[in-house]
Amino acid sequence: MDLLRKLRKLFLYAGAEKEEYHALSADIRKENQVLLSVFSLLGGIIFFLLFIASMLSHGFANMNSSTYLACGFVMLVVMLCVHFITPKHPALVTVLVYVFEIVLFVFSIRISMLHADKPAVSAVAFLLVSPLLFYDRPVRLSALIAADVAAFCVIALCVKQPAAAETDVWNMVTFGVVAAATTVFIMSIKIRTLAQSRQIEYMSQTDLLTGLKNRNYYEKQLQNYPKMCRLNLICVYSDVNGLHEVNNKQGHSAGDRMLCEIAVAMQAHFGSEHTYRIGGDEFVALRMDAQPETASAELEQMSQEFAGKGYHVSFGMAAREKGQGSFDMQELIKEAESAMFSAKNEFYSRPEHNRRNR
Repeated sequence: MDLLRKLRKLFLYAGAEKEEYHALSADIRKENQVLLSVFSLLGGIIFFLLFIASMLSHGFANMNSSTYLACGFVMLVVMLCVHFITPKHPALVTVLVYVFEIVLFVFSIRISMLHADKPAVSAVAFLLVSPLLFYDRPVRLSALIAADVAAFCVIALCVKQPAAAETDVWNMVTFGVVAAATTVFIMSIKIRTLAQSRQIEYMSQTDLLTGLKNRNYYEKQLQNYPKMCRLNLICVYSDVNGLHEVNNKQGHSAGDRMLCEIAVAMQAHFGSEHTYRIGGDEFVALRMDAQPETASAELEQMSQEFAGKGYHVSFGMAAREKGQGSFDMQELIKEAESAMFSAKNEFYSRPEHNRRNR
């Protein structure tokens, strides 16, 4: 049973757990989209060049001119779909991948059948290489390989001379098994590598305590915000008051719990993509194309929520209109930070919060 489970996982999810594979689905589509964009462009160029060459030839190549033209046209359609349709409908990436694969297999079968008395070579080469170009479940790629082998064998038995057909069928079945086994093995490596790459990327961008984006990612993304907003950009700079005291009196686990609860609240209000923990008790959130009054109301609501839990956070907010050009992000951050320090000084100026009285 354990062996069957491993084989099932290998064929269905390339050796990954079901949940892990589904978590990588968006990344797999992105990788396939990039690969498909490159391969369809190259394929289109090659097929159109072959078509031009075939029109200038009077021999073997001329017999394939319609095949080259048809394949080149399909590659052009695939490339256009990748660039203009898949960004809005990413699920179509997988469909286009299989359209691309089928075109290559049909082309290889067509070329292989031109000489009825000679064994095929191109069909075997395409069979071994084509399924390895993209990312997908081994079971679907193996089914595609099986369909290609079956179609080739039927056509070969109908079109080719008996001796050549027998050789072709034997080669295709043999190399079909090799291609399926290779595909399973290579896909497991590619999916595992992709998972490791995404894990490294996640750890480099994420604060492991709170789950927010970390300072590294904050510094990397900061200068992109003027380009991302259309109307204005709001920066909220926050600092947790009393973290040191909580750590000293209740232990660091209590301080960590407080930071996590504050992070959850900020993420709920400002979104996970634009909320950062940039220091031990400092957070920055950025909001694009929103009313400052709305953000101020949310900060007031958050302050009340924190007060109910016995926490206090000093908030500073600054906003910039985009206008006709860009603006200086460092100035925006500095203004929000200055407003935060003013709120923090006001908090500690109260007798009940004055550190000197403790």
